[in-house]
Amino acid sequence: MKSEEARWIVGLRRGDTAAFAWLLDTFGGRVHGLARRYARCDADADDLTQEIFVALHASLPKFRGDAALATFIYRVAMNHCLKHRARQKPEAVSYDDLPLAAADTDAPERAVARKELAATLETALGTLTEEHRQIVVLHELHGLTYAECATAIGVPVGTVKSRLFHAFRKLRGQLEGYVHASA
Repeated sequence: MKSEEARWIVGLRRGDTAAFAWLLDTFGGRVHGLARRYARCDADADDLTQEIFVALHASLPKFRGDAALATFIYRVAMNHCLKHRARQKPEAVSYDDLPLAAADTDAPERAVARKELAATLETALGTLTEEHRQIVVLHELHGLTYAECATAIGVPVGTVKSRLFHAFRKLRGQLEGYVHASA
């Protein structure tokens, strides 16, 4: 995969449209998912996603390959999401497309319980500091490793672990009724 990715990177640096199509196909959904968490609505998320890919196209010549391409993309995307957030009012955050908020085909009472949990989780995430919320979104919702999170936001791995620890502790307290105590 690394050699295949390296070939695409060479194509991206040369301005190859097929390589850019590969980039959009490979990372478009993930970048849009991240943008959606920082935008007020789908239209804003679409605009933010487009802005991110324009910035990626312009910044690919600066990509040295020190980190994985995905990590580089998340760093550019996160920077744009944070700039977007700074331009918005504080209530602009939405976690509507969390996995828990997905349409539920189970029994109606289970669907109601899932919606209630999603709303409670959204409220709890909203109480976290930007630094803590950022790490939770990248690590838990987008599946980045500690090292990838650290590279994406420009902090040491220990800081990522510390922020996750503190974020989870706060979330655990707020989600007490939903979290089983570990032994």
